[in-house]
Amino acid sequence: MSDHYNDEVSKHYATYRPPLHQMILSANLAKNDSFQYGLDIGCGTGVSTIALAEYCHSVLGVDPSDAMIRQTKSDDRIHYRVGFGESIPLADNTVDIVTFAGSLSYAKSDALVAEIKRVCGVDALVLVYDFEVLLTDTMKYLGITQKPRPSSYDHAVNFNDYNGLVEQAAHQTRLQLNMTSEELAHVLFSSSKRYASLVELFGPDDTFATVVKMLEKKDNKHCIDADIYYSRYLVNQR
Repeated sequence: MSDHYNDEVSKHYATYRPPLHQMILSANLAKNDSFQYGLDIGCGTGVSTIALAEYCHSVLGVDPSDAMIRQTKSDDRIHYRVGFGESIPLADNTVDIVTFAGSLSYAKSDALVAEIKRVCGVDALVLVYDFEVLLTDTMKYLGITQKPRPSSYDHAVNFNDYNGLVEQAAHQTRLQLNMTSEELAHVLFSSSKRYASLVELFGPDDTFATVVKMLEKKDNKHCIDADIYYSRYLVNQR
């Protein structure tokens, strides 16, 4: 996909994401939990990093995509870097909580685990979570049937096969999300595969506005299911 398409997908991703990050974090962390330093690996446009910052004094978001990082906005407490989990630009024993929001399936490796153990302090928390917003019916309504393709991506991937990360919890559930037509369109266009299919069907001009109008014809409010996966670990440095 071209850099233009990547930028457009990133803009839609940054404009609206369902509040699933906040919902998952609130299910795993107490309201009064407070961490000195948080690390969000595979932060994308920073939506997951901002959610993590609610529990931290300072947060670093790291992502290998320059297009995604260009959509982020740093402030006094939240910073972003283009980079990889195997080479985290932080000193030893400085991180209190690490999150992977839909990124572990791409990043999981022995080198990643070793780097997490290096930067994390004793009993640091690692939270792996992902979600799949179920959009097959919506795409069919718009006239697109996407055939399943073989994929190694695993929404339920975790660290259970690694020593040194002690599992505290693991859960899978389904939630319902309420979205406006415009919000739902942003979710549709935040995937490069869906973006390409929609542009191919409706043409490159005003594609987003066309899709919003079609969704409005169906309803101005949409109830969409999402499958949720999360696992929580302690980093055992002893």
